[in-house]
Amino acid sequence: MALRTLAVDFNSYFASCEMQERPELRGRPVGIVPVLAETTCCIAASRQAKARGVKVGTGVAEARALCPDIVIVQQRPALYIGYHRRLLAEIEACIHVTAIKSIDEVECDLTATFAPREKAMAVARQIKDRVARHVGPCLTSSIGIAPNWLLAKLASDMQKPDGLVVLDDEDIPQKLLALDMTDISGIGPRMDHRLKAHGIDTVAKLYGATKATLRGIWGGVEGERMHGRLRGENIPLTHQEHPI
Repeated sequence: MALRTLAVDFNSYFASCEMQERPELRGRPVGIVPVLAETTCCIAASRQAKARGVKVGTGVAEARALCPDIVIVQQRPALYIGYHRRLLAEIEACIHVTAIKSIDEVECDLTATFAPREKAMAVARQIKDRVARHVGPCLTSSIGIAPNWLLAKLASDMQKPDGLVVLDDEDIPQKLLALDMTDISGIGPRMDHRLKAHGIDTVAKLYGATKATLRGIWGGVEGERMHGRLRGENIPLTHQEHPI
């Protein structure tokens, strides 16, 4: 399989932007909230806070109980958008951004120049280096390289923070088998329940299922597409966010 896709996922993005702006926050557990109130919940958390159980949706009171030294910070959307634009510019200086998946995640197409493994890894390291030098060292990213977006996204989640993972022929399916099925884009709680009702309760069983079986469970061609994507076929996801 050719390496076609590079996924860049910025780690703990909102908290990392705040840490870059406010050096006194660096290395500390941080929770980002929509408003400064004890009754609200965290919409983001630094990796130090995540390590102590704080996650998206954790209430402020619970966050303080889990992590008494947590710093609660009110969100600053304009700041995060500004950093997003700066990060895009640095990535574009290395490789074209083909799709913005979210404020902290982008897709790049490797096929024009960077498809060989060594070139793909070199451009990934160049992205990390340019961001650290020109935007700031707090804005670390996990980068996944794979034959398609689904696998590149999975690769970017495998090594955090500041990771770089390639999923190539020799890695599939072995590196996928330890994942939860809901780690895979396109498998939410309802589909996970449906798969388990058909006896598919691990990624190994999902990978081993036939196209016909998955088509039946999904109730249409999307099941066949999932079968292909897991094998590296370059089948776009049904909903492509913000193509550019």
